[in-house]
Amino acid sequence: MTPEPERTFADGPALEPGEALLTWLKAQQDAMGRPKRVRLPVVVTMTSPLGIDKTGHVGTAKGLALELDDSSMGVSLADHVRRTAKGEQSTVLLLDGLLVDGKTFRVLWVQQLKGTAPTVAQVEVTK
Repeated sequence: MTPEPERTFADGPALEPGEALLTWLKAQQDAMGRPKRVRLPVVVTMTSPLGIDKTGHVGTAKGLALELDDSSMGVSLADHVRRTAKGEQSTVLLLDGLLVDGKTFRVLWVQQLKGTAPTVAQVEVTK
């Protein structure tokens, strides 16, 4: 298994209001019109011992709602949530991914938060 390469991210807009964040997310495209990788703190909620609510909320439980697609990951998002939530029903994770259709966030990488959650979105900066 190849480790995740080191990535550089630049700060984007505040997480709220959600409408402004969604507009910014939709605009994050490369010269070919493909979505750029972004990093967001997302509240993910367990619905059962084996599953999660596929709708995540950016920043807080009342933040921008995005449909979470973990099909590009080797380990399911539910497994990451179970490992980090430590018995709680929901947790905030830093998710790297792509906004693919204006409402679906394709999760590519998951990080457990260390400290307080960021209050801004971030976009990957390519060198």
